[in-house]
Amino acid sequence: MKNIFNTGVFTLFILMTMASCKKEEKLNANLNIIDKNIIDKTDVDIWLDNNYLKPYNIETKFRFDRFELDNGKNITPPNELQVIPMMETVRDVWIKPFEKIGGADFIKRISPKQFVLAGSAAYNQDGSITLGTAEGGRKIVLYVVNTFDKTNLASVKQAIQVIQHEYTHILNQTVDYQTDFQSISKGGYMGNWLLGTLAEARALGFITQYARAAPEEDYAEMSSNMLMMGRVAYNAAVSTAPADAQVKLKKKEQYVVDYFKSSFNIDFYALQTEVQNALYKISAPVLAKLIGPGVGYTTMYSNPAKDVNQSAEFSGLWNAASANMVAAGFNLQDITLTFKAAGAMTLNYSFTRGNTVFFADADYTIKIDAAGVATLALVATQPTTTTYGNMAFVNPQMVGVNNYFKNNKFKLDWINTIIPGNIGGLGSLGAFYKSTDTKSYFYGTMGQ
Repeated sequence: MKNIFNTGVFTLFILMTMASCKKEEKLNANLNIIDKNIIDKTDVDIWLDNNYLKPYNIETKFRFDRFELDNGKNITPPNELQVIPMMETVRDVWIKPFEKIGGADFIKRISPKQFVLAGSAAYNQDGSITLGTAEGGRKIVLYVVNTFDKTNLASVKQAIQVIQHEYTHILNQTVDYQTDFQSISKGGYMGNWLLGTLAEARALGFITQYARAAPEEDYAEMSSNMLMMGRVAYNAAVSTAPADAQVKLKKKEQYVVDYFKSSFNIDFYALQTEVQNALYKISAPVLAKLIGPGVGYTTMYSNPAKDVNQSAEFSGLWNAASANMVAAGFNLQDITLTFKAAGAMTLNYSFTRGNTVFFADADYTIKIDAAGVATLALVATQPTTTTYGNMAFVNPQMVGVNNYFKNNKFKLDWINTIIPGNIGGLGSLGAFYKSTDTKSYFYGTMGQ
């Protein structure tokens, strides 16, 4: 016992001596750089600071951090060269429209405080892929950054729709959406939404397959799709659904519109227009590709006497026809082109005698080629109902206008270079330009 004790005392003495020696030595190491993960800021960091961190207090993490992502999935790090193009697009297509309609401070007040970027998608066991997630209203993870192309409309829409969807969840966490929304499609929700097709979803009153996953996903899909599709494309999609499904989709649309107004004082349709205007800077809508039911516009309306920017040739023909109608005891009012089916168009005039309104119809075929040039041909056998009989009656007075449509080919395009205004929306102005003389045209308001 005595030896053991002495050994312990000796050991204690050595340790104390060593400790006292270490205190006297100068440590040749810089502890400030150990385990602090300090990285010199690059041009990308500075750009993100100036465009996100400083104005909105939003951090963007693009350096790969496994703790920010699903550990159970193989995810590719983002290419640093893709970061600014991606986040420029997020700023221009998501943030700026909300600022314009919701106010300069809207995103500053309600926004995720962090974006995390991943190079690839996250692949799920059920065969689906994750393109974005939101966590607790604080963080949005954006995937597939490495294949993002800011000049490609489909690529931009895919990325921004993810944000619009996740941001709707954040808004719903700030102010809950209407509780009775979920009753509109009660019984239509399903856990494995991949088992259903888009056609089945639309037939049940869901805008997408994923909308069937849960009521909150249905709400976010409605909001994001309405914003990214735009009003014309959304209405066209709804019009292809069965009647009862159309009622459900329109009811859901109204819920979303009312929610944005009552909760945040945002005019949803104005926001929708601003988002579309931002998308049009990437790729402008082509009028010729938006003609027909289930596609886009179904009507084009004009009152040429009031639409003073009609071309000189068309105005001259219309004024002559109007004078002829007056001589026949009628007052010519307006003209409507109705695109009622693929390749089919009805030309309609309205005219009056006293308080009585009359209509005259004629059916045409319309063929639009890849260059957007339309060829009209009067259908040989017309229906025999009253309005078609009226066209036969007024044809001598309207012959100049009728021949204008029958005897020319037309380039379909917007008229915003002549009459400034938005393109691609309800109420936008479209025109039929003579293919042989673009100074000769007929224009009207595009509708559905």
